[in-house]
This record gives sequence, structure tokens and C-alpha cells, in this order.
Amino acid sequence: MVTAASAARSELKLCFEDQDSYPWVMTDNSGLNLQLLELVEQALALQFEFVAVPWKRCLSGLARGTYDGAFSSSFKAERLALGRYPTAADGRLDERKRLHTSSYALYRRKGSLLGWDGNEFRRLSGRIGSLSGFSIVDFIREHGAEVDESSRDPLALLHMLRHGRIEAAALQSLRADFLLQAHPALAAAIEKVTLPLEEKAYYLMLSNAYVAANPTLAKAIWAEIERQREAPEYRARVQAFLARPAP
Repeated sequence: MVTAASAARSELKLCFEDQDSYPWVMTDNSGLNLQLLELVEQALALQFEFVAVPWKRCLSGLARGTYDGAFSSSFKAERLALGRYPTAADGRLDERKRLHTSSYALYRRKGSLLGWDGNEFRRLSGRIGSLSGFSIVDFIREHGAEVDESSRDPLALLHMLRHGRIEAAALQSLRADFLLQAHPALAAAIEKVTLPLEEKAYYLMLSNAYVAANPTLAKAIWAEIERQREAPEYRARVQAFLARPAP
């Protein structure tokens, strides 16, 4: 059992991507993932230190034990060598303990005939841009497309699309829609393909070293994420955040 006294001595260093990923992570520390984890921190009397770094560095730091946790990470089997995801009693991934669910969509220039029918890309003759190190890159390649992952900035990727340097961009929908809302010139030139590419759950990963040393507390953290995510206070925060106009 995790007691308040034992939890109070527990400090975790958690890394996340140093780019806006609306609405989950924002560079002004207002993102919903951070708000959710702060509720977890308070409920378990923990102390979290949040560190913003490039995503690849975050994951490599998790593997080395530089960071106790990394968020938000979709499930990839190869990442099991880097750290742990929450699992159910049978050892399978427990999606109930996710931070959030997010969908990826394909963005194209207006007038483009490029499409996605749920199984394959249609009339694709160029590269699809995506953020370096993100799991959707594998999905695109598995469906026979060439990927440009030269950028880790989603706004830069949308500018590349607008100027014809890539044929399409695969981005998390809420993130890309937020940027288009905030940049009317891009919104005038770019549109989203209606059918999503993929929907994924995203998790707080904990390092192998942390889980080995603190197995009970690790389980308590993941369980509290589920509890807080479904709680009325957090649901109200989500509604309020999404109702805010883009800056």
C-alpha cells in the first residue's frame, strides 16, 4: 500500500516534448497532460519535476534512467526496451490508464486529389511529412509512402506543405487544427482529409529502473491517472481548456 508518508518522499523527474502539442502539452505549462499529472501529484502527495526536451532525447533519457518517466507516449513494442507502460493483471497493455486518446489525420493543400480511404493512400506521388521520432512515421511507411521527418516543429511542417516541399502532412488532429486556427494564411491553403489515419492512446511511461525500485508506487501512479482522468474536476478543466480561443 502507498501511504502519504512514503509517497511524500517520492520525487519523480518526468520529461515531455519541448513543443506545443495542443491541447495536451503547451510550452506555457498549461497543457491538459500537465494538469492531469498535477492532480495525480496532489492526490498521491508526490513531487513531480517536469522537464521539456526534444522527444527523442526524452525517450533516450528514459532508457538511461535520466528521467523517471516520459509523456505522452503511444505504444510501440520497441519502446518496451526503454521503459514500462501500465499493464493489466494479465500483463497486457491497460488502455484504461492512458493520459488521453488522440487521432492522426492527413493534411493536404486545397485542390489536391490525394486521399486516404482507411486502408491506403490514393493518388499519392510525393512524400508525407511527419514529426521526427513520432510513431505515425511507422504507420505511413507500412502503407507504402515515403516519409519526410526532417522537422520536429509542426508549424514548420505545415509551412513545408503550403509551399509544396511535401505532398501532405500527418499530424495529430487537435494539434494541427489548433495551428491552422491560429494561422489564417495556412488555413486558407491547407485542408484536413476527413477520415482519420489512426487513433492512439497515449501514456505516461515509467523507467525500468523506477518501476523495479518502486513497483507498488508505479502501479498507484497509473491507477491514479485513470481515476483523475475520469473525475469531474478534470473533465471540467478539459471543457474549459478546449473552449478557449486560440491565441
